[in-house]
Formats: sequence, C-alpha cells, structure tokens
Amino acid sequence: MRAERTIESDGPVHVAVVGGGPSGCYTAAALRKVLPGVQISVFDSRPAPFGLIRYGVAPDHQGMKNVARQFERLFASGGTEFFGGVTVGADLSLEELTDNYHVVVMATGLAQDRPLGIPVDPYAALFGAGEVMRYLNSDPDERLRAWSDDPSRRLGQDVLIIGAGNVALDVARLLAKTDEELIGSDIDDTARASLEIPRIESIRILGRGPREKARWDAVMLTELCALPSTEVWIDGERVTASDQETPTTIEIEFTRTPLRVDHVDERSVLVAADSAGSGAEHVYVVDSIVTATGFVAADPQGPHTSFDGSLPVVRIGGCSSGVLGNLAENRALAKAAAAEVVTLVDQKTRRAGADGIRPLMDAAVLSYDDWLAVDAEEVRRAGPGRCRQKISSLPEMHVVVDAHRRAAHSRAGSDATRQQLSL
Repeated sequence: MRAERTIESDGPVHVAVVGGGPSGCYTAAALRKVLPGVQISVFDSRPAPFGLIRYGVAPDHQGMKNVARQFERLFASGGTEFFGGVTVGADLSLEELTDNYHVVVMATGLAQDRPLGIPVDPYAALFGAGEVMRYLNSDPDERLRAWSDDPSRRLGQDVLIIGAGNVALDVARLLAKTDEELIGSDIDDTARASLEIPRIESIRILGRGPREKARWDAVMLTELCALPSTEVWIDGERVTASDQETPTTIEIEFTRTPLRVDHVDERSVLVAADSAGSGAEHVYVVDSIVTATGFVAADPQGPHTSFDGSLPVVRIGGCSSGVLGNLAENRALAKAAAAEVVTLVDQKTRRAGADGIRPLMDAAVLSYDDWLAVDAEEVRRAGPGRCRQKISSLPEMHVVVDAHRRAAHSRAGSDATRQQLSL
C-alpha cells in the first residue's frame, strides 16, 4: 500500500528541489505520490531542465534520453514549478530556501571530472570525459565552448582514454562514429567539428584492473564492436574486423595504472605501470588524453554541502553518495528521499514557497513554459539526420524565450479585447 501522509498545517506543504536532473525529477514525482497537494519548486543552474539526461547522456542514446517524457508529464500536471538559470549559493542562498520551504532536497549531482591524482604537464592536451560529453551535448556552460578557436583544444588523430567503464565506452563510440552512424542523434555538429573528431584514426582505452573486472556493461561493449567503421582489439587480440578501407582502430588494454602525463614535442605522453605484477612501464604517445575515471562535486565545500544537519535538507544522488547511479538506482533512491522528506515536514509551520522566492529572482529566470518554447525551436531547427539542434548559447536561448513571451502577451491581450467586445 502506498504510504501517504496528510499534513495538518495552515497551508500546503512546499518543497524545493535543487537540481532538475533525474534524481531531482524522480524525487519530485515520488513526493507527489506520498504528499498529495504538495507544491514543489525545482531549481536548476541551467536554463533547461533534465540535467544529465539533456547534457550527460550520449547524444546517440536517444532511447535513454526519452525518460525526459516522464518528467515532462510531471511539470505539465500542475503543482511542480521549474525555475531555470538559478544557482543556489549565488542567486539564492540555502537559508532563503529553508525560510520559504518546509524541506529542501539537494540533487545537484557531480558536475566535474575526477582529477587523475598524478603529475600532469599543464601543456598536455588533457580532456575530461564529462566536459567532452557536455560539449557534444550543446551545454552552453561547458568551458570547451570558450576554447573552440584554440588549436590546442583539438583531439587530434590519436586519442587515449583512461578508464574502462561505461563512460569511457560512450566517449569512444562517439569519437569513432561516422556522420552516417550518428543519424537520429542530437549531437552538436559544431562542437564535433571544433574538436576535429572526424579526423580521429585510433583510440586506445586503458583500464587499471584486469579485464574480468571491467566496469562496463556488456551491451556497451557490444554496441562499440558492432560499429562497421571500427576495428576493436582487446589486450592484443582482435575481436572485430571492418571491411572499410580506413576503419578507426580501437585498442583496449587492461592492468595499466597511470603514473604521469608529460608533454613532449607537441604531443601528450602517458606513462603507465603494468599493474599485473611485472612492474614494467608503458609509454603512450598520443595527440590527446581523455579521462573517464569518475566525477566529483563542483564545489564540495560550497553551500550545497556545508549545512550542519540542523536545517530541513535532504541530499540525494551523486551529491550525497559521490557516485552517479543509473536511472533505476536514481528512481529507487528518490522513493527513499521522498519518505525522508515526509519525516522532516513541520506540520505547525507555514511557508510561502515559490511566492516568497519570486521577488528574489530576476526576469532572466526561465519557467517550464519558457522551456517548452526552446524545446519546440530546437526540434524545428533540426538538420538532416538530427532529431533536434540544441541551442548552445544562453543569449540565443533568451532571444527565443523573449519572442515566446511577447507572442503570449499579445495573444492574451487579443483574447481580453475579444472578451470585452463580446460583452
């Protein structure tokens, strides 16, 4: 039987969810089931909702991105409001949220690539898997966008990926795919050209542990090996061949522990130890290195994590566990988080909710209705072979929103005039 609770207070229960990705949206949906009548405000630092689904999931995995349809129904059903482009800790303080909401749910994820923890020459071409994925997903905040004209920020012909998990295989697959193999995706073609991905000839993936402990899902490896444009080798053994004249070679090696990254003669050099016990060192000279060794919070000492436990705050997902779970795990954690929220609600207090927050924010904040206008425009702009062309510029996104608001205001005025004339 579904656990529900009736809150006996002077007004509705107000809950703020910080982070509009899967963890935040699943928690909002779970809250609507266990707290009928709850009013939820979802805040996200980006102007668009859905977080990892929009900017982290590989752009050629549209089936996984379709989970956003569930979240669209959440916002469309009423009682859940979206505030895009709001950073808690900068635009709003945590205290302002706890003053206006009964409970605050922190679902901010893990926004940065985990550092390698080894000496790295600052001139080496080192990329994080997360930043590459966000760039190819049209994230307007991704720093690679500001460096798009820098010739040193190219991947080159030979790329090395450190890490042997699903993220590493996601990156390798996207780097290896041809234009034809990307049909149906929403990949950012401008970003892809900026990184000169079509020039890539070889990709090497290094795993620290043995092959039997690889952290990838078997289906991910199968998908990579199924690409007609690739030839895949694992520990020196060819597992797939290609009949194409110049296939992209993907070599996967295990028991390689990175020791340091150097920069020699305009190339990046990784020195790794054989962790199988031989003690031998292996040197890899490549054009660029992509790290896929996990993620960390953007500011572990910031306002999202510095509360002392005395405030009605619940943390969920990556910002709580330090691990980005899959969608099924996020859904299960959301149910537990919703149950915890119920225990924290003070029945005797009244909170203003979104009405108390609106005066603190400016007109640049995007609503869910604004997002629908952006969504429609992106689909309209889709080029051949693409399901949408994401807007990767914040000013351009606001131009679309402003036009939408003016049109809505004009329609409202016309409707009011017709109503007056009918009287």
